[in-house]
Amino acid sequence: MSEVKILIVEDESIVAMDIKHRAEGLGYEVTAITPSGEEALEHVASNRPDLVLMDIVLKGEMDGIEAAQKVRDIYDIPVVYLTAYSDERTLKRAKITEPFGYIIKPFEDRELHSAVEVALYKHQMESKLKESEKWLSTTLESIGDAVIATDKNGKLKFMNPVASQLTGWSHAEAIGQPLNDIFKIIHEETGKPVDDPVVKVVENDAIIDLPPQVLLINKKGEQIPIDDSSAPIKDENGGIIGVALVFRDVTQRRREAKEREELLKDKARGELSSFMVSALPVFASNIPPQIRNNIARSFADRFEKNMKPLFVEEMDTCLNRCNDSQTDQKILFHCYLSWISEFMSNMGIVTDTDIENRKSYLNFHNCPWTNEENVSPIFCLICRAIVIRSFTWTSLHGHVEQSQCLLDDDNKCSFEFIISWNK
Repeated sequence: MSEVKILIVEDESIVAMDIKHRAEGLGYEVTAITPSGEEALEHVASNRPDLVLMDIVLKGEMDGIEAAQKVRDIYDIPVVYLTAYSDERTLKRAKITEPFGYIIKPFEDRELHSAVEVALYKHQMESKLKESEKWLSTTLESIGDAVIATDKNGKLKFMNPVASQLTGWSHAEAIGQPLNDIFKIIHEETGKPVDDPVVKVVENDAIIDLPPQVLLINKKGEQIPIDDSSAPIKDENGGIIGVALVFRDVTQRRREAKEREELLKDKARGELSSFMVSALPVFASNIPPQIRNNIARSFADRFEKNMKPLFVEEMDTCLNRCNDSQTDQKILFHCYLSWISEFMSNMGIVTDTDIENRKSYLNFHNCPWTNEENVSPIFCLICRAIVIRSFTWTSLHGHVEQSQCLLDDDNKCSFEFIISWNK
């Protein structure tokens, strides 16, 4: 026995009773017969049938089409129209209410049965789809990452609250707009626009990650560092119908990484300085010069083996930061001076640079060993080895000499760089 409950809305009593008998003969339960749209709404509110059979032409101020629209909008109950009118104007009005069926009177039992069963099935599938969409929408709106979905042409179809917050655009403002108007991204170092992620995903039919160091420019013009991935949205046949972008603000993550880096650098600087200060004076000044020179050469070789790869990497980073594709000699020299000053700083030595036209100087302001009873020759030789050896790792045309040295009874250390800029 069917448990489907049907409300019949029909103002012709004889026709209504005939429909009732037909429906009950098919195993359906008829909850009531009402002659007007107003009464139909009252009955639906109190009894909640599973389906409404609605005549289009009804007595009273509310016709069947208006009543059907309210039943669908307020109560989400499927409506099947019953009418003897099939003119184009009536059909057009009826279609606007998105009915689940349309039966022209007179009709056979099998037509009524088919219309009711198809309407119930379509409504069930629609309800499941709505529920699935609601779950998906709620999930996307609740996650911590920003989510934007576009069609395959790059027009926005969805934006969750996090994406609205980061971009500065509300959901209502953004929907239907081109992605590039809402999601403006540039390379952090060059300031140039990043390739449209939608185009790249559609062309490659693959998940695409943003390049590193990307900034999002929000509606206010503020720049926010982000990372991002973009993936294709496909239909059941595997065709791309859109693109989903997931991105997040990495400002805090970058800040924390920089703080960790500074802490590690400070720790390493302290440990290196303490080691140098405590260990190097062990080499007394009365060690024979030949032995001292052998120790310095050995140190220089080990220094090159351990430090040159890192040196090359950091120089490349510096040159890339300066956008120096031609490896300009002056830019290269500035990168080198920055590196050697930082390296000395890690040993607790403060330096400055004095750059002239053809000659430049690296001056030491302090020495951790000046308080020793005798100036440590080993320390001076090692400092000299660090500067002279590291300079040879560059492609600069010139050489470096130690112009002032504590071993020569000078009051400071200084290195002179003589560069030929014209080569």
